[in-house]
Amino acid sequence: MNLPLLLRTLKPLRWEQLVYRPWRVAQFKLYQRLPQLAYRPTAIGSVESAVAPQSMETIRWVVNEQFLHLKQPLAEFDATLQDLSQRRFMFLNRRLTIQPMDWNQRYENHLWNYQLHYFQFAALAARALVEQGEVSIWQSCQKLIEHWIEEAKPGRSDGWDAYPISLRVVNWIYAYAMIAETEDERFLAKWRASIFDQLGFLHRHLEYHLQANHLLKNVKALIVGGLFFQNESWLAEGKRLMWRELDEQVLPDGGHYERSPMYHAQALADFLESYALLLAFGQIQGDESVESRLCAMADFLSAMSYADGSLAVFNDSANTVETRPRPILESAKRIVKTIAGKKDSKTFPQTGYYLWASADEGEKIIVDAGAPSVAYNTAHAHCDLLSYELWLEGQPFIVDSGVNGYGGDPFREYCRSTRAHNTVMFDEIEQSEIWSTFRMARQAKVLEAEASNDGTTWHFRGKFARYDRRVVHQRKISRNTIGDWTVTDFAWGDKVAKASSFVHLHPSVLTEQMDGAKILCRLGDFRVVLEPFSEQDAAIDTKIVVGCQSSIQGWYFPDFGVSFPNATIQFDYPVVSGKAFGYRICRI
Repeated sequence: MNLPLLLRTLKPLRWEQLVYRPWRVAQFKLYQRLPQLAYRPTAIGSVESAVAPQSMETIRWVVNEQFLHLKQPLAEFDATLQDLSQRRFMFLNRRLTIQPMDWNQRYENHLWNYQLHYFQFAALAARALVEQGEVSIWQSCQKLIEHWIEEAKPGRSDGWDAYPISLRVVNWIYAYAMIAETEDERFLAKWRASIFDQLGFLHRHLEYHLQANHLLKNVKALIVGGLFFQNESWLAEGKRLMWRELDEQVLPDGGHYERSPMYHAQALADFLESYALLLAFGQIQGDESVESRLCAMADFLSAMSYADGSLAVFNDSANTVETRPRPILESAKRIVKTIAGKKDSKTFPQTGYYLWASADEGEKIIVDAGAPSVAYNTAHAHCDLLSYELWLEGQPFIVDSGVNGYGGDPFREYCRSTRAHNTVMFDEIEQSEIWSTFRMARQAKVLEAEASNDGTTWHFRGKFARYDRRVVHQRKISRNTIGDWTVTDFAWGDKVAKASSFVHLHPSVLTEQMDGAKILCRLGDFRVVLEPFSEQDAAIDTKIVVGCQSSIQGWYFPDFGVSFPNATIQFDYPVVSGKAFGYRICRI
């Protein structure tokens, strides 16, 4: 272990993270040896785990009428539901058949196993029963629920970590509310008791050591569970933390402080569900300040999405089914009566995103010029300062590399690296001090960022200092009246010698090297030329890399577990402090 690196990583953490991390590790190791210390199972049919009929009716109404992001067509999930009887599961685009089922074993990797324990298919199976009369699908799901209750053990099973508990109990409660009127009471009583036990365990093991989206999932579970069981202790804690986290995690411009469009979408859905249920149960009155924050979040999500409904994939972001922008925005309209603002030109200065779009959104640029993440949680931060995504002619043209996976993923280091983004790397040193799967020590520091436009032209300027403060990088991006783009870079630093500027093209873009260092790019019938330039009278080295495995480069990850080789252009420039270099994107 590199002790100085570790100390630099620990420096910005909160005291809760420093205290709770070793405590949680010690607790779960103890549970491995003495699982009886984790919790005392609630007696089936006990009064404390009873549910009032009006609770189920209210939850069912809110889910059906307001949570449109949970009501996507069942036909999309036919394979998922049909696979349940064979115990086949598809998560992160990786399908496994698990026979026999062992809930205490880790399959594939940590994230895949978490997905298994979320039981997101439970609400789908309940819908299939209610909406389509699919009894056999629900029976297969019910057997999995009963088997989990009997076999999954605290300290041994990933399913007893606080995060999967948080997602599972919410999925189970939503499913329970849908099918309770037709299901056998023996099973329902057993199911209720387990949900009650898991919520009690969660209440004692909130993820203060991780904070951010993890703690928010815990909070939502306490609110949903508190309303379901009319448990005042869970409900009071959930409400207290929800208002605190809304103020903490949502920045003034509406962006989520982890700066990931995917986690922003998740956070908005979690806040919306919590708020809607609290309103429906009469726990709160409509709050203008809260709804204003949620509207700002919806506006940000709308701005960070494209005409085809996909998300920009800056930092740890993937286009998952759960984080599709349009259904979440539709839910927001139902819950807070929001209509997202215009998308033509927006700035989000606190989150650090700057964008411009044509009226039909066929052409759109989003530039990342914000801090890597909130200082005390950089698990999902990448070295992508002054990177951008660009759509042309209604199609993705220059893309961020996205994220393939987390722990154990061979592409993890690459996805977080500077070379995986449309920015500049100086002397092969990363922008921020990334290490391990989720760690970041010293961070790049944003010095300035601004944008302006007059309708047909757009200009952006940003500047940051690398984590070691030895190099300052400034970038200017401009669009002219005929639709050509110019990306101009400057470096300041006494010892900087080489700049490598990366341009990651969508897999559908074909490339051809022309005379000199120019690159011809073809997107169907649409053509542009990338032309590098430099104020120095020196040769510019140009290369195109597609799907390289040895020194990983030229890969695009639009979703977890999905990888496509794509053309990545690397322009190498000799650098003189203060001298301009860059490239033009010219239509032909």
